[in-house]
This record gives sequence, C-alpha cells and structure tokens, in this order.
Amino acid sequence: MAGGGEKRRRVGGGGHDEEEEEEVDRISELPDALRLQILSLLPLKSAIRTGALSSRWRGLWEQRWPEPSSLRIRLPPGAAGAAARVEQFGAIDRRGRRRMDCFSLAFHSGQLAQPDLRRCLDYAAACEVEDLHLRLDGAAGRGSRGGGATRGRGMLTVHFPVGSRLLARLSVRGLNLTAAANAMVATLEVIHLHSVFLTDAALRRVVAACPRLRELDLRYCRRLRRVDISAVGVPNLRSFTIVDCSRTTELRVPVAPRLRSFRFSGAFLSSNVLSGASGSLEHLYLCSGGPETGLPPTNLPTSVSRLSNLSVLTLCSIALQYISASTAKTVVESNLHSLRELHFLMFGMANSNLADIYSFLKTCSCPQLERLFVQLPMNVRDSFTENFLAVAEEEPPKGGLENLCLAKMTNFKGHRNEMQLVEFLLRKSSCLKKLILTAPMEDHPQGLRKIQSDVLPNFLKTEILHLERASANSQIIFSEPDGPQIQPLHSEVFVRF
Repeated sequence: MAGGGEKRRRVGGGGHDEEEEEEVDRISELPDALRLQILSLLPLKSAIRTGALSSRWRGLWEQRWPEPSSLRIRLPPGAAGAAARVEQFGAIDRRGRRRMDCFSLAFHSGQLAQPDLRRCLDYAAACEVEDLHLRLDGAAGRGSRGGGATRGRGMLTVHFPVGSRLLARLSVRGLNLTAAANAMVATLEVIHLHSVFLTDAALRRVVAACPRLRELDLRYCRRLRRVDISAVGVPNLRSFTIVDCSRTTELRVPVAPRLRSFRFSGAFLSSNVLSGASGSLEHLYLCSGGPETGLPPTNLPTSVSRLSNLSVLTLCSIALQYISASTAKTVVESNLHSLRELHFLMFGMANSNLADIYSFLKTCSCPQLERLFVQLPMNVRDSFTENFLAVAEEEPPKGGLENLCLAKMTNFKGHRNEMQLVEFLLRKSSCLKKLILTAPMEDHPQGLRKIQSDVLPNFLKTEILHLERASANSQIIFSEPDGPQIQPLHSEVFVRF
C-alpha cells in the first residue's frame, strides 16, 4: 500500500546519516479495527489481494463483515433437504441484512418455489453481495440428450438485474433467466451461465447492461440460437467461452479491443466468428466437440494463422483438417510468430491425422514454439491398419521446432503413427529437454478414480530410448510427472476421448 512504510535512519560514526535496509510497515501496525475499516472500503477482489502484503493481512478480509461474511446454502436431496431448508433459512433471519461478500444457493428440483428464490435474491441484494452463485442441481446439462436448459412448467426464474449495487460476479446454473431492457449493472465483471434457459435477446440485454464485463462463460445453454453481442459493445471483455450451445447456428466474437482469450467447443458454424477478434487475442481454444463426418463450410479454424499475437493455441483434429484443406487450395500467410504453446486434441491418429499435423507445422510457422502437447485418442486399435492405407503420407517438416523444450503425448500406445510423431520430434527438436509419453488412464475397478495403465511393453520403451535425438540432453519420461508446470494452459478439455 502506498505510504505504508518508511526507512529508518541512524547516525554513523562520522556524524553522517546512514539509511538502514529495514522498512517500517506503518499500515500493518494499525489496530485490527482500523485495518478492517480499510478493508470494508475495498471491493472484494482488492480486499483478498491485501493478503499478499504480510502475514498480518493474510485472511483478514474474511472478517471485514459480521459473521458469516459468506453464506453458502446447499440443500441435500430427498427428505433431508426439507429440514435443511428450515435450518438454512433460519440462519438468514438470524444474521440480518448486513453486508456480505458471497451468497451461494444450491438446491434440487422441487425444493424451492419462486417466492423462496425471490426471497433469497432480495436478501442477497439487501446485503450488497459481490459474488452470487445460484445452482439447480439435476438440471439438464452436459451429456443430456433431451436438450439441456429446456424451459418447463414451473421452472424457476432469475430476473436480471438481481439488485445488488455492488455485484461483481454472477454464476447461474439450471435456471431460467430473463433480462430487463435498458438495465445497468456498472460493477458486474464476470458472468457464468451453465444449462440456463435464456433467449438471444435476453443475452444481449445482460451483456449490454454490464459495461465493465471482462469474462463471459456460456455452457450448455441449448436454447441460444444466435450468439451475437458484437452490436452492444464490450470494451473491457478479456475472456469469452462458449461450450456446446448445440442449437446455436450463428456465433460472432464481439469487437473487443482487450479480448485475450476465446474458447469454443461445439459444432463449427458458418458465420465469420473471428471477424471481431483483433490482434489482442493471445489464447485460443477451438474444438468441434467430437468426431464428425464431412467438413461443413466455416472460416473458424482458417482464421487462426492471421492472429499474430497468439501465444497459446489449442486445436482439435477436425480444426486441423479444416486448416490442412484450406492451405491445400490457397497459399495462406502464417503469422504465428508469437506462439509459445501448441495443444492438439486428436480424435483419431490415422495417416490423414498425422498428415494434418505435419501440414500445420509446415504452413503455420511457429519459430518461438516452446511447449507442444498432443492428446491422443483412447482407442486401443491402431488406426493405421483401418481403411486409411490409401491416404498418401505427408512428408514431415524440415524444421521449425528449434526452440521446442517440452513435448508431451498423453494416451500414448506405441501405434505406428504415434511412433512416427515421436521420431520426428526427437530428430527435429534440437533444444528438447523433456519428452513425456503417458499411457491411457483406466477406470478404477471400484469406480473411485482413474488409474494409469502400463500398456507399453519394455521392448517398446527400449526402442524409443534408442531413437536418434537432435538434443543429447533430452529426457524421455514414461510416466506422469508431478506439478502443474507440465500441464497445458487449456487443461480443461470439454470433450471426452
């Protein structure tokens, strides 16, 4: 904090002032009551960050409001939920309408009526919460084939805006959402909507009401048809995610000068979705949502090579196929000179898939690439032997991996095309430090967790260890190392392999 410390001075042997190295932290020496008063004047996000100042500030933000400073209500299913409802609502009455940081409500279908939900929202607004979470468990969402987020009779509704004048983060799951026209929520920065029923117009109204919006996350909102917020203006938007909004036929990334991250998973669309993405885009995730037949017209993947500021890129094998088909027809000038991390999500590893990887590395030069991740398919059969022998093999690139330090292939089984990719990486990566090959994960017999199988026979490991290497210092590792440093930035994958 500015002005929080001063340097002490002492008189040296020659009568000169000498400056001591130790600083006096005057703000941290204040009584707790005064420091809590300071914290009460800060937004929640800033109050949490004061924990980095010193040990005396760590966790103090949790005490800035009367206990409890956060209220989380979770009603269990069945008969126990009715008793919990009485107890939890009693806690609301006992606490009173005093300031609160976070209010979270999770319940199951049939446990609350619309007046109950309205009561909770009014209470959160009266307490001026900054972080609001509403979740209906058991609502149709991921994996539902019945059309998730379908509005039904008696479906509970959240009316936007919810009322808190300090609301900064809103998360809604499994509920209906309506929005008033010409509303304004000047403080709202983060919106997460999961399996929510809302119309295209309601989404535009919500976004238009939030001039400070910096993060928008839409998942399994399967009633959205046209996601186009380009006209409302989102000058502060930094992150935009859309996952499996399956009825969407048009999607346009808004003109957002500060947009840094765009993640898309679902059926590729024909609209010019990246037209609004300026040179500010740094992190891009494109996945078709699963294997599909044919290549419907889209310019979604083919815009990738023109995004000059990309530092992290994740592509599925369908996106790779689009790029390969596009570059085969026209000469595309690559501009991925800032790319540091590349992640391939492969639904198959046949000859054509390996050819698409090689084609991408040839046409989209990535001279600064340092980290490469390849997530291979889980199938145990070697795709090379199945109906792909007629596909001409693509010659691997001559170079372009001079700065590659880390390569990791998950679900590695030692199939022919997987081995070819390993040989290529070892031969062409002169600065490679680690090549990590991890076997597929198997279900635990009791279904408790995933366990790593050991499907690589010793003779295969020996063969790999004796392959030619451009870097004498490179390590080949056959197990999953600990630590987040060897995980890709886009470690959250929205499809199952």
